[in-house]
Amino acid sequence: MAKQEFTVQSQFIKKLKETVSSNTSLVDEMADLLSVSTDSAYRRIRGETALTIDEVTKLCTHYRIPFDFVGKPEKSFGSTVTFHYHHLSDDLENFRGYLMNILNDMKRIKAADQKEIIFSGVDIPIFHHFGFLNLSAFKLFYWTKSILNVSQYEGKKFDITAIPTELKDFIAEIYSLYLEIPSIEIWSEDTINSTLKQVEYYWESGLFKHKEDALLVLEDIRSMIGGIEKQAAASTKFRGEVPPAGSTENYLLYLSDLMIGNNCILVTMNNNKVTYLTHNTFNSMATLSPSFSEESERWLRNLIKKSNLISGVSEKQRFRFFRMMNDKIDRVEENVNKG
Repeated sequence: MAKQEFTVQSQFIKKLKETVSSNTSLVDEMADLLSVSTDSAYRRIRGETALTIDEVTKLCTHYRIPFDFVGKPEKSFGSTVTFHYHHLSDDLENFRGYLMNILNDMKRIKAADQKEIIFSGVDIPIFHHFGFLNLSAFKLFYWTKSILNVSQYEGKKFDITAIPTELKDFIAEIYSLYLEIPSIEIWSEDTINSTLKQVEYYWESGLFKHKEDALLVLEDIRSMIGGIEKQAAASTKFRGEVPPAGSTENYLLYLSDLMIGNNCILVTMNNNKVTYLTHNTFNSMATLSPSFSEESERWLRNLIKKSNLISGVSEKQRFRFFRMMNDKIDRVEENVNKG
């Protein structure tokens, strides 16, 4: 193999080794993916046999490595960034695939030896909603009916039985995985607003089947906020009133006075970083581009420096912040009770 070929392929193999988890055999996975013997896989890893473009494509697809990584020097990454774009359509089956994609990503993150999620949000991170049945059902109904215009929900009003059980099982597992992954969240005073505005819109548009359904959703929002406050106080994510014995600190919550312009999620998995951005409400774009993720991390770390830590410390500021969240819930609840 020519020197340049070896340099390119060795760079690609190095990236593959950084991507696979420590308990996974790259040789065995490559042999299976490319339908070759383990000896043939070893020769490709050592650079003795050149990878074909079809083989590179299969490996890039499986390990979600941007195809423009191949053969491109690190310093040139900033010129072009490749994103994986998951687009939702007006079809319930597509939405099921969307949730499955999130679930698979969370499993991949959880399996990494070193892992972290940094979430700066104009909205409450969706993972928190998924811990509450009525709120989850409302969110899924709102997204599928009002954003995606799924035909199955045309002319229907929301009630808590409107979402298929299978989707509820997905979101419950996503929430459980999120509780186990170390996370940093950056909120502002407006972070809760979009969820409350969705409830207000449905109430004022007559899209709740029963008044009690609106109140149950608001009760779940209040419970969610209360649970997050407890998690922030303990600096760890957990279910219930107190963290279980042996819990480790895995949750930092920051309050930003600056306007957060978009939902940005930076995921670290061992030596790899993935940046997720939302597009058109909740279509998602993800990239493994090192330069893009490095720039995203610099922006997020700078935002953190200019924010106030309200988990573990700053009890007075944390109390005021969550009291303000509850005051906002009170105002919507009063509006519903008047109706």
